[in-house]
Amino acid sequence: MQSITCPWCGPRAQTEFEYHCDASAVESRFLEESVSEALERVFIRDDTIGFHQEIWQHVLGCRGWFRLERHNRTHEIRGAAPCRRERGDSAS
Repeated sequence: MQSITCPWCGPRAQTEFEYHCDASAVESRFLEESVSEALERVFIRDDTIGFHQEIWQHVLGCRGWFRLERHNRTHEIRGAAPCRRERGDSAS
């Protein structure tokens, strides 16, 4: 079983976590892009092999949301960091 290190709780079994999405799909660039550019970035992406930033949630623990850098072929994890709002973003 793979271990994921939660930024708040420390190392835990991967079964405590849930994958949400590729972090590039939720970047705050929508105001700078045309509709077609945003749709292409979110839905028509290259399927490259290597490290990717992903959004995960610790669903069976602190329920915190974080970015995980993971290799999509080997599943090697480089690190995790809390998701943070950009300055100027309003809380919803």
